[in-house]
This record gives sequence, C-alpha cells and structure tokens, in this order.
Amino acid sequence: MPQSRRAVPDCCCGSEPDWAARYRDGETPWDLGCAHPELRRRIDAGELQPRGSGRAWVPGCGRGHDLRQLSHAGWQVTGLDIVESLRGEVASYCEASGGAFLLGDALACGAPEPVDLIFDHTFFCALPPTRRAEFGAWVRSVLAPGGRVCSLVFPVDRPPDLGGPPFPMTTGDLSEALGQDFLLLLDEAVKRPGEGRAWGERWAVFERRDQG
Repeated sequence: MPQSRRAVPDCCCGSEPDWAARYRDGETPWDLGCAHPELRRRIDAGELQPRGSGRAWVPGCGRGHDLRQLSHAGWQVTGLDIVESLRGEVASYCEASGGAFLLGDALACGAPEPVDLIFDHTFFCALPPTRRAEFGAWVRSVLAPGGRVCSLVFPVDRPPDLGGPPFPMTTGDLSEALGQDFLLLLDEAVKRPGEGRAWGERWAVFERRDQG
C-alpha cells in the first residue's frame, strides 16, 4: 500500500529551454512511447519489488512511462524533470502512488526522506560527462543505506567522437560516479532492448553499502 503523500516543493534551479522545445516539437527519440521492455520483463519476473519505505525516484522522467510501470509494481514514485509541460502528464500518476512530480534540475533536488530506489533511463547519458560526479553526489545525498540504483546503461557502444547527448556510457562510468560506497550487484546485457535503438544497452544494479 502506498504511504500517505507528503508535500514536496518544486526545486526549480535553472531551465533548459532546448529540452522543452524538443518536447514541444515532438523531437524526442529517447521516448519509447512505453515503459522500457526490459523494465517490464524484470518486474514481471519478480525483480524490483518495493524495498524499505518503497520510495522510488525517477530523474529525467519525461512522460513517465517507466515510473508508471514502477507504480504498478507497488513503488511510491516521484518523477523529476526540467520540462514544466510534462507535469500534466506525470503528476497524477506520482500523486496516486503517494509520490510527487518535482520540476527543476534533478541534481539540485533534495529528498525530505531517504529514497530506496533511483531508476535511471536516459538521464545519466544525457548529462555532460563533467556533471557525472555531481550525479554521484546527488545519489549519495538522497538514497538510503541499502537503497539501490537501477540503470539502463545506454548507449554503451556509441563512438565518443559523435558527442551527445546521449553521451557514451558504461557501467564503469556509473560505478565511478557513485563511488566506493556502492556495490555492483548486477551488470548484464538486456534481453529486451528498446525498439529502434542503434546502440547497445545493459542492465546494472548498484546497492549502497549500509554505513551503520
């Protein structure tokens, strides 16, 4: 059962008008139009069951396909995105689960209470590589001990000279950003890749070591 909803303020810390324009103009090739098939497969297989408080955060949630799937699995989901027009598509799903929609730079959003899952799908790879350490610091600031980071690692084989976003990403890149407080539990190729994607994908799960 979802926990009672808590009031969480928006965390507007700058704007990215280009992202808003991409949604406005329908130029969103990263949007599969549904939850990622590998996420659906893993949930159907009994993975990603709610843990601890059951709070899950989805940075760069977009239209909310993945967070809806997590909500159906029993998570209390909070979606974070910098594009205000997405609020109408996402907020009701978050609030129905006991979570919220946070508008602004996800890496500037603090959690009023620790969360137990951060689900990354085309968020880390959209960050300039110079901000990856910032991502790791943000995760450490909001994730509970024993909490997990689940990532669809993509695009693992994109040539660096193509630039980005999406910027080339590996499980090792994510591990470096998270730091030594995290244990890699799983790193394997996806069995159900995103339709139409030209570059490889992996499924990685990290767990934050219990500091207690």
